[in-house]
Amino acid sequence: MSFELSVNLEYMFHEAGDRLEDRMAAAAAAGFKKVEIFTTANRDVPSLKAALGDTGCELFATVTDPRIQLVMADQHDRFREMFAQAAAEAAELGAGRIVVPSGSAVPYMKRPVQLDIVAKAIASVVPVAEAHGLTIMLEPVNTRVDHPGVLFGMTEDAVDVIERINSPRVRLLYDLYHSITEREDPNEIMPKVAQHMEHIQIADAPGRGEPGSGQIDWPAMLQLIKSVGYQGALGLECSPTGPDTPKALSYIRGLCA
Repeated sequence: MSFELSVNLEYMFHEAGDRLEDRMAAAAAAGFKKVEIFTTANRDVPSLKAALGDTGCELFATVTDPRIQLVMADQHDRFREMFAQAAAEAAELGAGRIVVPSGSAVPYMKRPVQLDIVAKAIASVVPVAEAHGLTIMLEPVNTRVDHPGVLFGMTEDAVDVIERINSPRVRLLYDLYHSITEREDPNEIMPKVAQHMEHIQIADAPGRGEPGSGQIDWPAMLQLIKSVGYQGALGLECSPTGPDTPKALSYIRGLCA
């Protein structure tokens, strides 16, 4: 099964140092040409752009500020300002996708109401995404281990908002690790949401280590991904269990070659 791999520089190639530019160079030297990062806020965007040019890497996706609580309408103006800057910086770096996290839920408001408020906030920045040629990706993340209290805890939460907005600019980032950690069954989930999937990220579970370090049957999982018609890159968003990132990723690279 042939899948191109994209590596998240926030989690991997730490052996190259703290600078994303140095990690990018290490990833390129290891043969990876697609990279992902978190937010560009407070980062040297010209330096990152130069590193992308020097290494020949493509920035696959960035992330907007995850601390904004989109269920709070009084934060929507700040969200729009932040998104405008993040989108401009993503486009400057050549990224085609930008992740918008939901932020935390609140205990005093019914979930459909919260999802409706979030949908309105994200719909309001779709014209900005269109202007920069960006696809907005909504990512459900697990509440059991990594992100307690987040609104998009289940895949259905993000899909609900995607369907409310009903724009080709707003699609799903399906993270296999988060889905399994939230006790979803990918065999049931992926066929249902395949039409919405813009990107798939992977890590093993439990532990969020590299594929092969946990309990996921990766040959079977890759076959499932292929069977639902997904042909995009697989984003590696994992924490290597050893100090050598290329060595840690050799198993999944072999399967995807």
